[in-house]
Amino acid sequence: MKAWLEKYSNFLIIVTIYVIIILQYPVGVGIFQLLLHKNVQAAMDPTYLLTWGFVRLGLVLPLIFFLMQRLSWDMNDIFLRLGDYKKVIAITFWSTFAFMLAGTALYPWFLRMTTLTPLILVEYMPMFIVYALSNAFVEETFFRGVLQNALSKKVTIPLAILVQSLLFAAIHFFSPMNNNLLPFVLLTLLLGLLWGYLTNKYHSLLPAIVLHVVADIFVAVSLF
Repeated sequence: MKAWLEKYSNFLIIVTIYVIIILQYPVGVGIFQLLLHKNVQAAMDPTYLLTWGFVRLGLVLPLIFFLMQRLSWDMNDIFLRLGDYKKVIAITFWSTFAFMLAGTALYPWFLRMTTLTPLILVEYMPMFIVYALSNAFVEETFFRGVLQNALSKKVTIPLAILVQSLLFAAIHFFSPMNNNLLPFVLLTLLLGLLWGYLTNKYHSLLPAIVLHVVADIFVAVSLF
């Protein structure tokens, strides 16, 4: 058993991180349904997002750095760098601009799912932004950084991007997006492919993190 654990320890660390990331969704939803006896949207409080966001941050990052130490990886290996900063900043700006336009076009879809008034939305927005930053950093560092890099050492880059995107989409089956679950999961699959491609092309997580923050703010608004 000891030899087996040692042989597959890095794989087990990756699986543990993946499980921790998943737990934000079913645990949170279950708590609200069990304790408050309400549907998810009615019971949600933005402090839930912050709490689970920081819990994941505190659990996942140490495991990622421990794994990096074991594998002798540095920040460049998981794309936590600017690389060619002019190109990275340019693609981040223009892709974010395009993403905002797409989000605005989809706003009626998000608007149908939210009960927030404009005043409450302004009140909650700082919490949404903080949550989005922590969530995007954790998930991009793991999926497009650690996982995509690890897979690319075993398979081709396109296949590595596809596999991490499928695993990224899979966690969103546990999302509280009850009425739009399948479209939401398919959207996350496409976003995972896009963010994986951008990370590989520009050797930086910055474009993916910024786009993920924007996406998470739209999603957070729709949950309330």
